[in-house]
Amino acid sequence: MRKQFYEYMYLTRQERNGLFVVIFVSSLISFLPLIHSFFEKKGSTDFSQFLNEIEAFQRANISTQPLAFAKNAWSNSTPKKQYDLFYFDPNAASKEDFTKLGISPKTAQTIINFRSKGAKFFKKEDFKKVYGLKNADFERLKKFIQIEKKEKGFQPFAKNEIPKSYDTPIVNPIVFDPNTADVNTLLQNGIPQHVANTIIKYRSSGAIFQVKEDLKKIYTLKEDIYQKIEPFINIIPQEKKGVTKTFGTNSDFSKTEKDEVNIIIDINNSSAEDWQKLRGIGPSFSKRIVAFRERLGGFQTIAQVGETYGLPDSSFQKIKSQLQPSSILQKINLNQATESELKTHPYISWNQAKLICSYRKMHGDYKDVNELLQIGALKKEWLEKVVHYFKI
Repeated sequence: MRKQFYEYMYLTRQERNGLFVVIFVSSLISFLPLIHSFFEKKGSTDFSQFLNEIEAFQRANISTQPLAFAKNAWSNSTPKKQYDLFYFDPNAASKEDFTKLGISPKTAQTIINFRSKGAKFFKKEDFKKVYGLKNADFERLKKFIQIEKKEKGFQPFAKNEIPKSYDTPIVNPIVFDPNTADVNTLLQNGIPQHVANTIIKYRSSGAIFQVKEDLKKIYTLKEDIYQKIEPFINIIPQEKKGVTKTFGTNSDFSKTEKDEVNIIIDINNSSAEDWQKLRGIGPSFSKRIVAFRERLGGFQTIAQVGETYGLPDSSFQKIKSQLQPSSILQKINLNQATESELKTHPYISWNQAKLICSYRKMHGDYKDVNELLQIGALKKEWLEKVVHYFKI
């Protein structure tokens, strides 16, 4: 290999001399401009005539209009578009409100989508975090942002509801039977909400508590809570309850078949006693149905009866054919109701109540119930469900 390379690169003496001549000539040509500069005579340029022309131009003062035109041509002198500025709540303002304030439609829709997911703005600086919102727009609108605070009188827990701490003293304890007690009774005795729900589900599976200690089978029930409620537990033997051997799927025990199989119940005008005439509906469920009806303002459809808390669908299907619809008892005045009044309705959350009142405060009284659709965070499906409970 080495021998082949040597033979390939070998040059004769004549070829080597020619190569040296080529290299020398190429180098000479490359350095020729540099060598030439040493021999070239440097002359001076006379700018006097040019300077005289500039001085004459300035004296004639002919540059005013052309330069002014050039400045106007290149400067950003286009008048800025004027927008309406008004105080607004970013948690309640509509998309049209944002565009009137000078926010681009795309960014306005981003804000609406942000709120529709349940998010909200708690302080002015939160509005600055909106994706796509220009810093200049935030600085321009910052002093017009008014975020409504929660009412001071609002309490997240109702009276007698489970305390935040397990060590909180029990509120108004009463004697109860865990086989029949409803959720409110369990809460009143200091049992946490999630534990009370577990007890209800445990009973709905067909299980019963034979003795006090059976309550310890509820794995979410802490020992310290059990020790506090143990003196108030009173389990009534099944024979004394007048029930069959089969335990019901709710706080009401199975009943013997009623003679009045053809009883028809008006869903909005029947008392708790009337509801008890139906198979599978005892005192506990009858009270829940009536209480739920009063919170709603009345049942719009028969299907709403099945939404009663704890009522098994199997029980509802059995009585469904014996229910008769009627008109709603009470409606909410959309232009007079306060946030507190609105949020008591089972279909209206606290945030929805705030949005309804904030929009009314900003735009005046509602002309039509469908105007609620202007509030981006309120869905059409929700409005179709609750519209029957509003009036103007």
